[in-house]
Amino acid sequence: MSKLKGVIFSVENTLLEKGEMNMDVFSEVERLIAYLRSKGIEFVVLSNRHWTLQPSGQTLESALKERWGNFNYFCASLDSSIPRKPRPQAVSHALKTMGWDSTEVVYIGSSVMDMRTAVNSDLLFLRAKWFANDTEYGLPFETPLDIARFIDTFCLRGHWWCMSIQDGDFEYYSLAPFSTYKPKYAFYSQDARAAAKSGQGHPEFWLSALVTSIYFTGLHKRIDYITVYPGHKQGAGSPIMEEILDLFGKCFRARYIPDMIVRHKDSVKSQTAAQKGIKVDHLNQLNTIKLNPTPEKSPGKAYAKTPLREGKTVLVVDDFCTRGHSLESARTFLRQTKVDVIMVSWLKTINTDFKRLTPYEPFDPHQPTIFKSAVIEKEYPFAQHFSDHMAPEEIDSLFRAYEDWGWPE
Repeated sequence: MSKLKGVIFSVENTLLEKGEMNMDVFSEVERLIAYLRSKGIEFVVLSNRHWTLQPSGQTLESALKERWGNFNYFCASLDSSIPRKPRPQAVSHALKTMGWDSTEVVYIGSSVMDMRTAVNSDLLFLRAKWFANDTEYGLPFETPLDIARFIDTFCLRGHWWCMSIQDGDFEYYSLAPFSTYKPKYAFYSQDARAAAKSGQGHPEFWLSALVTSIYFTGLHKRIDYITVYPGHKQGAGSPIMEEILDLFGKCFRARYIPDMIVRHKDSVKSQTAAQKGIKVDHLNQLNTIKLNPTPEKSPGKAYAKTPLREGKTVLVVDDFCTRGHSLESARTFLRQTKVDVIMVSWLKTINTDFKRLTPYEPFDPHQPTIFKSAVIEKEYPFAQHFSDHMAPEEIDSLFRAYEDWGWPE
């Protein structure tokens, strides 16, 4: 597992605005550089073009090194041995020179060229919007401070998953335990619940934590499709999670499909069932979901037939997991198409075991199906798979500092 070691900067509309050094913003970029150095994070500049500053005529490389000291400045126009962007060899050259692995690096840029360069190299693309908004790809940031906060909060963590289960074709991960009663979990758990259920709180915190855990642990390299588990009402998708999962997927050619899993009729809400003393299990989920045979390929356009087939991997995201009824039901349906499934949730309810189902005989996952029984094949005890007890402490500390984060003094 990795954490951030290096940053690749582009030039156009990232360091310079239309070739000029806009000092109002550039001073904030310099604070970002100072922050990176304070954390021991190296950086490089990667450019195709040889830039000179006007009216002085000084080269950008010499101007930056006067201000920032020595660092690697890769310019294809000045060195023919450096491949040109957006070819993946351009990034590979920088990674090899610096001794970085791709999961230890993020790419900061602004242009369509930058987007293509990052995507071609499987790098997380942080899109600088302070000078221009030239592409819809990448995670967007309005200011250099926003990027510094993102890096400080999410990219330097030492504890990516609190719970992980890897057992043959069964794979599940969660960021932290969920409990609104235990004091050490309650503060962040209350925010996560508000974010998931009503869009209050800080949904961007939980989604940023999720996608960086996926990236820095290398899970993104295995994913072909991303989807979310639907709420208890009829329908599909999650407006709260859609934008960032779509942007994250596009960084790695992993398509986000919001309506892959469809709730064809309402399920019993767990909270309502508990209040009425109704016992709910996997059947509450299995009997109310199906797969969409022609899901959304892009806004207003559907696949002619399901893209799911053997050899593909689907990432299924849910906000909370208690006993795994929802995620395991999704896996049951998806496995009927022969895809591999990775399940993740923001939080996992404490002291509840994940229950894995005995596989069903083949059935059509694209049609509503009434299952009479749900036989538990295996249980994964919470205590045995709570693999990193430092993860919740780290999440709690970062969450408490998140809203008021500012430049280090």
